[in-house]
Amino acid sequence: MPATRKYDFNGRKSVHIHLEKKFHGAFRAKLLSCGITMQDALEECAIRIAENDSYMEKLLNEILDKKAAGELSAAKEEIESIYEIIKKDRKN
Repeated sequence: MPATRKYDFNGRKSVHIHLEKKFHGAFRAKLLSCGITMQDALEECAIRIAENDSYMEKLLNEILDKKAAGELSAAKEEIESIYEIIKKDRKN
């Protein structure tokens, strides 16, 4: 008897993101109050970005500006890890 497939890796992909707890809770609460899930919201965002939606293009440009200014937590983490690599390199 052939094994049954648990997951369809051909049609869908998974995404994992890290959010600060305060934003995760507020984000989830807002979406639930609208009757939609995180999956619904993030999938729609991804579709609109892939389809070059003008609003999403503007949002992406704003994110790039924030990242360049070091205002995003991910950007701060990237900067810190770069400094750690430089420190290690100088010790060797």
